[in-house]
Amino acid sequence: MLSPSEAALASWSFPPIVSTLNILAALLYIRGWLSLRLLIPDRFAAWRLASFLSGIATLQIALASPIDAFDSFFLTDHMIQHLLLMMLVPPLILMGNPAIPVMRGLPRGARRVLGWLLKHRPLSWLAQIVTRPAICWLLFAIAMLAWHLPRPYDLALRSPAWHDVEHASFFITSLFFWWPVIQPWPSRAHLPRWGLIPYLLLADFTNSILCAFLVFSGRALYPYYLEFPRINALSVQNDQVIAGAVMWVVGSLAFLIPAVGIAVNLLSPAPPIAQPRRGQRASVTRMHRTVLPVLICALPLAALGYGFGTKDSVDIDGDAILAHARSRQVDVTLFADPQLSAGANDLAVLVRDAVSETPILDSDVDISAEPEDGRAHPTGAVPQPASNKLLEAATLDVPKPGIWNIEVHVRRGAQQIIVDSKIDVSAKGR
Repeated sequence: MLSPSEAALASWSFPPIVSTLNILAALLYIRGWLSLRLLIPDRFAAWRLASFLSGIATLQIALASPIDAFDSFFLTDHMIQHLLLMMLVPPLILMGNPAIPVMRGLPRGARRVLGWLLKHRPLSWLAQIVTRPAICWLLFAIAMLAWHLPRPYDLALRSPAWHDVEHASFFITSLFFWWPVIQPWPSRAHLPRWGLIPYLLLADFTNSILCAFLVFSGRALYPYYLEFPRINALSVQNDQVIAGAVMWVVGSLAFLIPAVGIAVNLLSPAPPIAQPRRGQRASVTRMHRTVLPVLICALPLAALGYGFGTKDSVDIDGDAILAHARSRQVDVTLFADPQLSAGANDLAVLVRDAVSETPILDSDVDISAEPEDGRAHPTGAVPQPASNKLLEAATLDVPKPGIWNIEVHVRRGAQQIIVDSKIDVSAKGR
């Protein structure tokens, strides 16, 4: 039997779309980097390859690790995820000078089409606008502040689609924000280097306001966490204070370290200008011509097939508490979509010790449903894997709409508890 800590570490998922895009981006970059390394080694040192791949790996960790599986239970966990998406992944990716290697890694036909599109005047004009520092800073600040307001934040937690939009907006606006700071080659700066110091300090000021709001508000700002059961002794209020403190410290370091580095660089004497070196173009190897293109096509397809072919993991993002019961020894909570519909429905059950509130992982859980009108046969739920390994998950196939009684039987040794809930199942399928 897994302990709660082991179950937490085992709560990895494989989001197929995100994982496939990450693998594809890494392979395209590697292929382009190997080619450019021969031509302009000064621009594409080994550390740039390591930086880009580290950024892709960190993005995968942020969206597929236990950090993502537990964001419904802990605000601190969710803030760490946001810090990775906003403060760590974008700088690592941009330090790899990704534009030319990824472009170079594409097949020749795709490269020509993309090059033609990028030369189109509307796209070129838009790129000039969105990479201006004032626009980059504004987009970043709006995304950071708006999504951490109580209502938008609550919406993101209750809706998986809006949760994905939230993460995408954090990542994309952060790429824009860090663009003038990193200034990846071959882009050109719109701002003198000294102008980046107030640019970063103002971002730190904005982050500090948000974090101070979380730390010193004196009340729980996000109702979602008040509704969900706790899985350790950390209260909602203390969780919020820790989340604000973590974001304050780590966020400030992310802004202040590059600001200090830029200031030191500007005050240091200019180094002698080195003559650019140009490597001899080597003959195209079999790896460049055959192996990497095959991998670029095969590995993402294999990853996508694996992700869709494996059993879906039941996730409670966007789910609500359907029923709850408590005995002297056991506390049971049933999670499901707020609106069940005829057909397959994902359910999840959290079993906790009633005294310590720690999750219990060795209980037997059975879920069944029967129609109130008696015009259909009772149906049992089929166990499914859960993305959060502290949960027992199942799929309940409800054959028709109407009022259904759902029962959860939890047994642990001699202890038994029954949780029941009356649900109005809609006719509209998912």
